[in-house]
Amino acid sequence: MTRAPALRKLLAVEPLYRDEIFEVMGGQRLHVLQAIDELKRSGDLDTPGGPKHFRCRYRLTAKGRARAFGSPV
Repeated sequence: MTRAPALRKLLAVEPLYRDEIFEVMGGQRLHVLQAIDELKRSGDLDTPGGPKHFRCRYRLTAKGRARAFGSPV
């Protein structure tokens, strides 16, 4: 089971840094990283500064926010 829907709802509330996401979501880091990758592939995640930037803040795109609130976009 993927954790992407939970991460999408979490990021709809507020953009977070990667370490904050790990702290809030708990569980295995691998599952959280898979959720981040899934949101990136679906186009729901925006990472200003690029994904290799040390402290990039993950935030949802407009499409991602719509999906988090139940829109079938």
